[in-house]
Amino acid sequence: MESVFLKRLLEPLGYNREYFSQNYSVQMNGTSAVKFDYVVFSDKYLKDISTSCIAVKGVRSDEEENQYVEGAKYLAAPIAIISKDERIRIWGIASRKNILLKDGEENIIYLYFEQNRFQFMPDSLIHAKMGYKQLDIFEVSGLIDFSREATCKILSEEFERGLTAAQNYIQKKGNVKKQDLNHITSITMHVISALIIHSKTTEVETIPDIFELIDDLSKKYKDYFSGELMMKYGEGLIAEIYESLSKSINYQSVDHELLGYFYETTLLKFDEKKAEAARKKFGIYYTPRALSEEMVWSIPFECIPVDKRYVLDGTCGSGSLLLSACKRLEELVKYDREDDDCHRYLTEMIEGNDIDRFASEVARLSLLLYGLPYGNQWKIRTGDLLTIRKSGLRMPYIILGNPPYEEKNEKGRKEQKAMLFFDKYLEWICEGGYIGIILPQSFLQNESSAKQREKLLNEFDIIELWMLPGHIFENNCATVVVIAQKKKSFENLTKIKILTKNSDSVGDYFQKHKWDFEFFVQMQDCWKKEKDFKISVSPIEDILQKIIKDNRMLGDITYNITGIKYPKELERFETERDGCVPFLGDAKDFTKYVISSQIQKKIKYIRYHISKEEEREIYKDGNRLRLRRDYESVLKASEKVLVKMSSTPGKIDGNGACIDERGYYPSSSFFVFVTKDQRISNRVICMLINSKLVNMFLRRKCVKRTAVTSVLRSIPVPEFSDIQIRELERCYAEMKAAYFSNDRKGAGEIEEKADRIIFDAFELKPNERDQVKMSWSIYAGNKLNQNEGNADQKDYSYVTGEVLEIDTENMYCNVYFVEFGEQQVKIESSMPGWFLRTGAEFSAKYCGGNLMDIKPLVYSYLDDEEIMALSNSECSRSRGGER
Repeated sequence: MESVFLKRLLEPLGYNREYFSQNYSVQMNGTSAVKFDYVVFSDKYLKDISTSCIAVKGVRSDEEENQYVEGAKYLAAPIAIISKDERIRIWGIASRKNILLKDGEENIIYLYFEQNRFQFMPDSLIHAKMGYKQLDIFEVSGLIDFSREATCKILSEEFERGLTAAQNYIQKKGNVKKQDLNHITSITMHVISALIIHSKTTEVETIPDIFELIDDLSKKYKDYFSGELMMKYGEGLIAEIYESLSKSINYQSVDHELLGYFYETTLLKFDEKKAEAARKKFGIYYTPRALSEEMVWSIPFECIPVDKRYVLDGTCGSGSLLLSACKRLEELVKYDREDDDCHRYLTEMIEGNDIDRFASEVARLSLLLYGLPYGNQWKIRTGDLLTIRKSGLRMPYIILGNPPYEEKNEKGRKEQKAMLFFDKYLEWICEGGYIGIILPQSFLQNESSAKQREKLLNEFDIIELWMLPGHIFENNCATVVVIAQKKKSFENLTKIKILTKNSDSVGDYFQKHKWDFEFFVQMQDCWKKEKDFKISVSPIEDILQKIIKDNRMLGDITYNITGIKYPKELERFETERDGCVPFLGDAKDFTKYVISSQIQKKIKYIRYHISKEEEREIYKDGNRLRLRRDYESVLKASEKVLVKMSSTPGKIDGNGACIDERGYYPSSSFFVFVTKDQRISNRVICMLINSKLVNMFLRRKCVKRTAVTSVLRSIPVPEFSDIQIRELERCYAEMKAAYFSNDRKGAGEIEEKADRIIFDAFELKPNERDQVKMSWSIYAGNKLNQNEGNADQKDYSYVTGEVLEIDTENMYCNVYFVEFGEQQVKIESSMPGWFLRTGAEFSAKYCGGNLMDIKPLVYSYLDDEEIMALSNSECSRSRGGER
């Protein structure tokens, strides 16, 4: 069956001729490639792995078919249509499954495509490939990541060859300086970039003359290709680099976003010292595409007038957030403007800045590739945003950012570098504008960020807060995404999204955009009243508020203190000596309930009872010694509760408590509790701290790596009955026995029993207990995501409307639909944060009382008179076109 016939089949599905590319080459590694008869894309200009939809090829053998199915994987095409003789196979590339159409009659084949037309449409395939939805016929997630990694490997190998050749060339010249290495790195990248642009802008496959190519590009794209830089070492260097590169590679399918990923995950690694220094100095951590795209789609660009949608990223790195913003802006204007006018508009709206010169070059190149075939003209500058005055900057309506997280001491107090940028952004954003920023999760509670939180809570409407674990960024820092509008208003609902620290959750997020928790809270006024304006939230917020109310705190019924600080420089002894005490140095190998044998083997003996004079001498030497003499009776108690101070952000059972029955003097890695209550023993306290409910309380109150002592003291203690106390005492004894017999199953059953007792003591209802257990399971990675979102139902109506009123008590909103009048709609976790605001105007799919695919209404910033004027203008233009 001819590929031309298959091409005709696809045209009615929304693929116009300009979306096809004939004889399209796909590179599989540095030496081999395949060439498809046709590839159809979702964009008429941007034809690479980010927009590939369907690959078409006629083959002669099964072996050749397998080769092209594998090739489609490197292209990230979700579907391949392979014809052989009189049969066609429709391949799902990710799943390697196929549907065989044996009948050679054209009407049968037409019928198949007609029945599955919605599956094959470009929007459906791209959304499925990016993880926003699933196809009925095939699984397609994960393709884009595979393709990018494979292409990145090819780029890495080529770059290494080119850079090695460049280094050898200048070393022959002698007297090589550090600045020379920076220059040749940039020149090597520019040479490869020139070849990428050549592959994308011409159908000629002959190897270009590199000097003619660079000269041509320097004229077309002078903002990126600087003749001064390229010829800094003469034509000899460029020739040397070019000759070292493979001439068989076709870069046609290279994705514009790939260069940023290549720079921040591969390019820097050629010099590990430079990479580490750059990461510390500039905070270079690639913002994953899935995250940057979700951020820009969570901001209602449509609510801002078209000519005021100025976007700024002051620490743009290689441009991930700016690229996502650029696509978002283009989606809103591309049907109203000619292509060149649309490009001009985008370059006017986008502005980026980065202190790292090479990163800003990569950002410019990424945007240049996105904007082909037009010139770049992108406003990406190299420099420190913190030194720019407000008067020298166009005030943005949208600020995006992932600023560096470095924390430093300023005059005796810690200050996060990210806060310096956040300060600027809070000041610069226009009234009514939006900010979407990634910050360290410690921002929510650190004392050093109190000033910024106060301004955020008092002057902004926090639309959404997302909690992300480590593993998202290479610095393994738990982060928070803040989506907010500069607008003083009555308290609104804030949408909370939480991703937990387990590999399944992180994988599901990147492949399917699934969050572990999505829910709404009305807490901005509560956060304003917290000390230092601390922000904390939990998926079981109502339950935690319930257990806090009217209950005593653990600090009220105990003697408590942080362990001692004993510098490593001071002598420690392996065996017991006169005047020395047993010292529990660190929490490595910590276990809940009992002190592990591994920790006991590390016990050392220290001189605790030194004289005041000796102590002062140690201080003079700059050693941080803190013996806490006034609390020695607590520290040396023969039975006490030790709580581990450090924890992994995002991990639900990060702290934990054990009983010390040997009278060890604990270090500051532990917090110590000794009961002073006549009824509640240390063992009951240990069981309480290790319970699911208290661990979720601690995770809500403290997102830092190190526990806050005031939070530990604030653990709520219920009014235990005598029976409950005896049962918890028995649970501890059984847990201790289970530990020494290594009975993990038995230990789990004992914990379940203790949890039930503690639920009873706090008087939790059955549904509240289920909610705690469900949340715990999700955090622990033992249960699949509970938020599957609304199923894509086929019997829906397209609606437009306005939110009239939000009923936060019953979680309903009253909505006026143009099509159906006023209706009551239940608030669902899948709804975007901006939607739950009185007066929000939207378009959506409506079915059975549920709203799906909610989007801001285009032109919602116009009043009635302006809408009428626009409508009349459009009608006049339409009539003029008809004439």
